[in-house]
Amino acid sequence: MPKTKPRNKAALWRRINDYHFDDLVPEHLGDKVAELFGGPDASTKAFASKLSAKLRWPTGFALQAINEYKRFVFLGCVSDFYVTPPKTIDKVWHEHLLFSRGYRQFCRDVLQQEFDHSPELIATPDQTRTFEAQYDATIERYTHEFNDEPPAAIWGTPKFVPSASRKRDAKRRKDADGGYADAPLYSMVSDGDLGDGGTAASLGGFSGFGGGGGFSGGGSDGSFGDSTSDAGAGDSGGGDGGGSGCSSGCGGGGCGGGGD
Repeated sequence: MPKTKPRNKAALWRRINDYHFDDLVPEHLGDKVAELFGGPDASTKAFASKLSAKLRWPTGFALQAINEYKRFVFLGCVSDFYVTPPKTIDKVWHEHLLFSRGYRQFCRDVLQQEFDHSPELIATPDQTRTFEAQYDATIERYTHEFNDEPPAAIWGTPKFVPSASRKRDAKRRKDADGGYADAPLYSMVSDGDLGDGGTAASLGGFSGFGGGGGFSGGGSDGSFGDSTSDAGAGDSGGGDGGGSGCSSGCGGGGCGGGGD
């Protein structure tokens, strides 16, 4: 089925940017999360802590990855092609999907349409070339909508294994219109509304919550462990590689996907 673009991109972005992952927190743990992470964005900090502990990412990197995940989802909603994420954003997406009820609420209330992830069973050269084209198109759309270059630390490593013949310009013109018919997001909102939740400082700073499991509901008594130190730098680019990729887009009939 044809994709259904949102009528108001600015309103869509504000809903995405104002989303704080509160629906991931069980009601009986709400006070505990607020106590551990504090501030108006405790649930986002808890989600970042889970990513940090599970993937061995520094807290600041996890927060930046979450911010860029929001931008990726926005691009998937406004683009007329399937978007393909880099490896790091794919990791955030996978973790969000694990909270199946919360993710459904996110799609229903925030995106107001489906945003599915459908893994491929096997990787093929033709599919890899498709992901390469989608990945490049996604980055081009990023520069168009946000008038900025995607940060290399997050977007520099694709999920798929690039083909040997792939040649892609690393430098892109910020003012390139990409041939899009609609006005870019940055022309509709103020710079402050574009979001900068990618650093610990922007969320008030916090030490993370280690203990191996991060925020995953803790033990039967609602406890979260003992450690409060940042996870190590570890695999800052995301975990596995393989030969596959992931893609998605929004539409009335659901979304197509790539690899896991």
